[in-house]
Amino acid sequence: MLSHTAHTNPFRNLWGAAILVFAILVFSVVSAGLAPLIGKLLYGLSEKECQSLLINPENTAIGINFLRWTNLVQFLTYMAIPAVLVTLISQYRLNDIGHYKQALNSRKIIGAVCFALGMIPLMALISNASSYIPLGNFADIVKQLNTQRQELFKVLLTMKTYQELAVCLFILACLPAFLEEYIFRGLLLNFAGKSFSKQRNAIFFQATVFAALHFSPFEFLGIFAMGVLFGIISIKTGTLWYSSIAHFVFNGSTVIVQFYILRYQESTGNDFSVEAFLSRPELFLSAIPLAFGGIYLLLRTKNYGID
Repeated sequence: MLSHTAHTNPFRNLWGAAILVFAILVFSVVSAGLAPLIGKLLYGLSEKECQSLLINPENTAIGINFLRWTNLVQFLTYMAIPAVLVTLISQYRLNDIGHYKQALNSRKIIGAVCFALGMIPLMALISNASSYIPLGNFADIVKQLNTQRQELFKVLLTMKTYQELAVCLFILACLPAFLEEYIFRGLLLNFAGKSFSKQRNAIFFQATVFAALHFSPFEFLGIFAMGVLFGIISIKTGTLWYSSIAHFVFNGSTVIVQFYILRYQESTGNDFSVEAFLSRPELFLSAIPLAFGGIYLLLRTKNYGID
């Protein structure tokens, strides 16, 4: 999907990539200071109360909704604003990056869904294995931060109604799928493609930045692998539609599973461990052909008339 059209804009290269990454980092810092403002405007909370809810999230109506609004506004700040600014600076149009006018292929949609579902247990396996990498004292800090982040998401994903499910799917699956694909497999991959002589170097570059900006060392290898595969999918299909669909299914499955687990626990009183379920060997074995089958459907070029 790399664009090789002639253009004199000086930022359609690694300079553009550097500006994009710098903008994301700057607006990440800016977004971190928005939580007290959101809490004060929406719920009349003090700065101290907001910080307390972020450090020790409360499973209350205010605590849950505060986290949702904070997550939404912060994500839009450090992702959407840099995406718009860099698109304007580099003089790209939306379709130059995403090729969204391309007609969707039903076979490739099925492939994207199968690929995403197959990668969920495989990613869990990679992340679990990465947690055993010896990092010394740094590992303890990372584990503590991961535990705190998991607690935040656990509260954020407390859902009782289908309306709440829709909200969480929008915040945690839809927006990240389309914005992150536009930024990393769109802008960043195009910039890298004009700077590296080999296409695979551009793919590895954007995947590395994608993984690094998630700031999760134990998940780095898994996110890097997903970044590489999303990059290949976007290039081979010539559009961001299918990597975005796969990204949405991957993120959205977590939200949907959590929703039904909560309903199951509420109706039966029985506990259910997602981690224990994902660690079952038979799940990994079934995930491999599902993921590879999805990739095959996505990347094969022959069309059998199912469009």
